[in-house]
Amino acid sequence: MPVFTITFCAIILFFYLLDNFIFIPKSETVTIREKLWAGHNKGYINHALHLSEKKIKNGQVWRLVSSSLLHIGTWHIVSNITATLIVGYAVELQLGTVKTALCYIVSVLISGLYMAFVYKLHEGEGASTGIYGLIAVFIMLSFKNGTVFFSPVPWIALIVLAIYTVGGMFVGKATAFEHISGFVGGILMGFILI
Repeated sequence: MPVFTITFCAIILFFYLLDNFIFIPKSETVTIREKLWAGHNKGYINHALHLSEKKIKNGQVWRLVSSSLLHIGTWHIVSNITATLIVGYAVELQLGTVKTALCYIVSVLISGLYMAFVYKLHEGEGASTGIYGLIAVFIMLSFKNGTVFFSPVPWIALIVLAIYTVGGMFVGKATAFEHISGFVGGILMGFILI
């Protein structure tokens, strides 16, 4: 059973619902459209956990990893949960819960370090950095097993994952660098754990 995958998806959905609908400062105006579709970054949780070069340099190092719990908008959370369920399930069946969680966390950390100290990102959120790390591990497992069908994930889900992977490189320059650095983290972990 993919314990990490299911637990992580539940956690990011919980954080999204709290930050998007409940923990919003009274001083902030958030429209229904922002709450239901477009998203916003005005919640207390986002302010406490998002990736920020300046805040990390001031000692808030948890932001290197905690930013992966945050999402802005319905499309962001739905696409990341979908990709996590697909790739996380496949990787976790091969590597187990602990190694999968470790791959995810290290990929997020490597991306966070790169984005904060090289790219100097002011604000960032999203689980995709860890997801791209898991995608790298998935590709490495595919080579090891001689097929992308090494797990019971249906072929249509792998097409969805391929669209997510390629599409995520065209969302914006900062996002592409986040994804690439997360992918590099996954490659490093793949060499260690596979």
